[in-house]
Amino acid sequence: MNFITLTVTQMLVAFYHMTSLKVGNVDLAQISLNIQDWVLSSETVFVLKIIALAITVVMSVIAVILFNKTHEMNHTLAVLQSPAPSEPAEGGPLQNRWEEIMRHVDSIREAEWKFAIIEADKLVDDQLKNHFPGETMGERLMNIDKTKLLSIDGLWEAHKVRNRLAHDMNYFLRHAEALRAIRLYEQTLKELEVIK
Repeated sequence: MNFITLTVTQMLVAFYHMTSLKVGNVDLAQISLNIQDWVLSSETVFVLKIIALAITVVMSVIAVILFNKTHEMNHTLAVLQSPAPSEPAEGGPLQNRWEEIMRHVDSIREAEWKFAIIEADKLVDDQLKNHFPGETMGERLMNIDKTKLLSIDGLWEAHKVRNRLAHDMNYFLRHAEALRAIRLYEQTLKELEVIK
């Protein structure tokens, strides 16, 4: 409020200094002082103060509302990107785990497709450890003879998708690509007679 009064006063003082001359019988300085007194004592400044206060209150309310909406959107986005809770499946533990993976890949969220591929890769790797030598899944895959695991080429393809996901956080996974990788893992698991 005082800012407006101070600004108007400074403008009028500057005007006074510029007009401190007489033109004929007219004293321009006195005229500017009369205008200053009229403006500062008028209701115009009071009305301007009220308008400035109202604008400040409205802008503060809008800022609070926008902050709350942004917070809600961030929370909603975080919930949407987290994997959905799984439902219990029927069958043995490996079949249950596989059915949970399938529920994730059937989601509409890319984050869940990625989760499904990483989990499928772990499940297959756990089974390969029982049948083939190697420290890592990559080493195990290199040690597998195609006559001992017919689905080895598909498994390599699926594992490469998993590696892209693990090493590139910004990798965009298409749903068709996720489904293909899951089906390739499924072929291997069925060949190993782990799932039905």
